[in-house]
Amino acid sequence: MRMNNEKSKEAIRLFTILSVLIIPFHLISFASAADWPDCEFQCRANDVTITDLWLGDSQGNSLSPSDQGSQKKAYIWARFQNSANSPRYAAILLCDVYVNGALDRSYYDEDGHCVLDTIPAGSESSFSLCSFSWISGQEVKVNRLVLSWETAKGTDCSNADRRCSNRNTKCYREAGDEIDLTPPTCRIEGESIVCESIISTYLPKIKGGPAYYPKFIWRVDGKDVDDESDEDGFQVNWSTYGSGYHLISLIVDWNDEGGRLAQSCIDNMRVLVVEVPSAAIEQKQMS
Repeated sequence: MRMNNEKSKEAIRLFTILSVLIIPFHLISFASAADWPDCEFQCRANDVTITDLWLGDSQGNSLSPSDQGSQKKAYIWARFQNSANSPRYAAILLCDVYVNGALDRSYYDEDGHCVLDTIPAGSESSFSLCSFSWISGQEVKVNRLVLSWETAKGTDCSNADRRCSNRNTKCYREAGDEIDLTPPTCRIEGESIVCESIISTYLPKIKGGPAYYPKFIWRVDGKDVDDESDEDGFQVNWSTYGSGYHLISLIVDWNDEGGRLAQSCIDNMRVLVVEVPSAAIEQKQMS
């Protein structure tokens, strides 16, 4: 009987040890099984990339912060490049959209937003990802952007497979945590009332804009100024234009690596050029 008791105690000790070893591994395995959309995305496919993101209208034209305070429908556009020889299917967008610092929507809370049935093979195409109400002048930022897709022919948004195991490598993840899509603003800095006899300098003041090098275009009364201007501004000899009201315009364009217009902004300044009487000029010279 004593031997049986010893065997029973040994069995209990062995069971306890096994339980201590096995149960944690079971719990770890259960905890590490990610559920959509909280996948541990390891985007290694490199066949589909987003080459550009911008805030535009329904046709894809870049929005500018004109008519400050006016409300309009804004679209987040993306330019996709599919370098593979076959299409990609059921492209699902995950991201958070912030407007003026407040969360406007999170596609993580909506199980992801399927934006495209098909991404064409071997091509570069632009598509709108989502739309929302926007007041001109508001900041727009996107966080945690991930675009995932499938390779199985016949898959579309209606039958997309949202399992993490099916998408955590077939995806594109934007570098960095935050993408600023706020349209850039331009402002002309300089004198709005000048004498006809002087040369004035006008400077461009820019807030925001893409990472591309900006091109500055200056116009006086609707005509381009033949001047190699940059962020240092340009000079106007008002004696060549005469007295009266004149309009200075500043256009700043950002072109991408392919030479396409990525973003632009415009500002205008009305300038009053005052004629100085010749008698006053002569008296000043004599004194």
